[in-house]
Amino acid sequence: MSHIYKKFVGERVADLIGDTRAIRNCTIIAHIDHGKTTLTDSLIAASGLLSKEVAAKARLLDYDLIEQERGITIKASGISLIHEYNTQTHLIHLIDTPGHIDFSSHVTRGLRLTDGAIIVVDAIEGLMVQTETVSRQAMNELVRPVLFVNKIDRLINERKLDSKKVAIEVTKIVREFNTMLGKYLDDERLEEWEVSFRNGSLCIGSALHKWGIGISTLTERAGGKANPSALAQALMDILEEIVEIYLKDERKKLSEMYPVAEVILDAVVRIVPNPIEAQGYRVPNFWEGEIDSPIAKDIMSCNKESPCLVLVGDVQPDRHAGAAAAVRIFSGQLIRGKPLLNLRTGNLGKSLQIGLYMSKSRVALDSIPAGNLAFITGIKDLLVGDTLVEESIAEILPMRGLEYPTELVVTYTVEPRNLAELAEVQEALTEFVKTDPALEFETNPETGEMLLSGAGELHVEVSVEKLTRRGIQIILGKPMVLIKEQMTRDGEVCESGEPPSSTFRVKAIPIQEDTDIPSFGSILDSDTQSQCYLIDATNSINPLDENTEWMKEAFTAVMRSGPVRGERMRMLAVVIQKATIRIESPENSWRDITQPLVNSMRESILSGNPVVLEPWVRLELSSPEDHVGALSSIIARRKGHILEIDSERSFFKISAEIPVRSSFGLANEIRTTTSGWATWGAKAGEYREL
Repeated sequence: MSHIYKKFVGERVADLIGDTRAIRNCTIIAHIDHGKTTLTDSLIAASGLLSKEVAAKARLLDYDLIEQERGITIKASGISLIHEYNTQTHLIHLIDTPGHIDFSSHVTRGLRLTDGAIIVVDAIEGLMVQTETVSRQAMNELVRPVLFVNKIDRLINERKLDSKKVAIEVTKIVREFNTMLGKYLDDERLEEWEVSFRNGSLCIGSALHKWGIGISTLTERAGGKANPSALAQALMDILEEIVEIYLKDERKKLSEMYPVAEVILDAVVRIVPNPIEAQGYRVPNFWEGEIDSPIAKDIMSCNKESPCLVLVGDVQPDRHAGAAAAVRIFSGQLIRGKPLLNLRTGNLGKSLQIGLYMSKSRVALDSIPAGNLAFITGIKDLLVGDTLVEESIAEILPMRGLEYPTELVVTYTVEPRNLAELAEVQEALTEFVKTDPALEFETNPETGEMLLSGAGELHVEVSVEKLTRRGIQIILGKPMVLIKEQMTRDGEVCESGEPPSSTFRVKAIPIQEDTDIPSFGSILDSDTQSQCYLIDATNSINPLDENTEWMKEAFTAVMRSGPVRGERMRMLAVVIQKATIRIESPENSWRDITQPLVNSMRESILSGNPVVLEPWVRLELSSPEDHVGALSSIIARRKGHILEIDSERSFFKISAEIPVRSSFGLANEIRTTTSGWATWGAKAGEYREL
């Protein structure tokens, strides 16, 4: 396929990357198994990159062998498409993302790079728990939604609904979705962004059977009229026609009559803003620089003539170039070989290759202007969330780090199959976790155990499987739940150290998810997984100074070994109110700084009455009535609680919660007990006192 992609980019895409107003950057997100990747096949086929006959079956962006074997998406994958709308050709950079909670970090990364999201919802199951999780992430990133209600065929074939009842079910889902948006958007943006046929942000259809209905379909049927009554009548007429076609088992007609790719891509072009429009309101949401400065205006206007600034959204190992990073170019031109400065490390590096991601292939280009998504290889020591800039704007603040919806909740001991390969395995794991912010690897200094932690059971298992296929043979031990320590009230102001040594005065403060961290001072260091922050309220600490690096080491040590049971801390800000740095001798300088800071931090945390917590997980199960009793028994046996059972639709929806320590093997038990009839999703729940 690589030669097809290369020809496509060279002949049809290369001329469009400079037309910023014709570019759309879009993610496709949903609950697991609601049809994202199936729909994506049809969108790809519309650009001539896949046969329409195999679309919806090929799962082109699930090219990883593990994805093909397990039948789920485990990573974000990108591809660039073209679509003609109103006689103008548009370039659409599309990212397909996972639906499983364990891989939610890939959704977060994709949303930071894009301006719009196609949100896919199963018409039978409705809004599931992961639907809300990914939608909340999208709204937090100010990513505008396009809703596709999928699997309308199931309402007709399985539930035997007529056209009127199908319309009622769709209306319920749309109402629920807009109500959900209201929880995360202000009134003004909600009024503009709520989904409907009338504004073109709502589509319905069947990704599997490759048909869809959108505003263009309805207005055409209504004879060009766009008032609500005309559109409603047009919808009923089309649905009656579709129900009749299914009853006659002539569904193949539908993909020709109402091609799903056309209505979805029309909606993306109509609703998703171009990069110039989007960066104007999105950049201030995740960049804390001076908005009125010249460089800020360049970034917010997507100025192609200004110095280059790119944001790293994903990093994957590459056997030839070390690593390949997916990036968004916010200003200037990304030029092959031109030096870029990493604002996190201060290192200057040159790219070996740049270009566009096309599924598993990469098509090289010499330069790519602002507004586009791209890949870059050859720059060392990249992490997700890094900001790369030209040296001329080296003083600019980096983009704010990504905030993930899940924390590290499970850890495994790992060991090499062959003890002689210990050093090789340690090095491979250390490098691998750099590509996934939801993974962490460390060696216990006391026992020598190697520990691999992740967002869930499946997440760690898939990561080890990936390493195995690269020749790194690892034995995975039994899972252990990561318990945490958290303060229950503000700590006291504590000071440690006496002149002539260094002295620190700090205050430890428990935080909530909506706490405005920058209001405490400038952030010196952070652990975004556990939401712990080291804050300088003195405005006198140089973040690039060597002494500051030692302060960060002290902070990390305390956050990873809380004062109650030596467990990790969570949801905490340590505010340095006073810092006097005095070093008696070079050989003691590290201890002169870290010891008083560690002492003052631990003392302040202890005064805040810290408690030990364990993670819980929130479940949502969808099942026929016959299996509701069995599912309730599984939840009870695993020390969980049923919160609600909703029988609004033909499938019962069970909301429940269980401790993470009781969740191992849950997927297999549900699948076996219900013979595959039940589907389920999960999202991170609360941490509760152990």
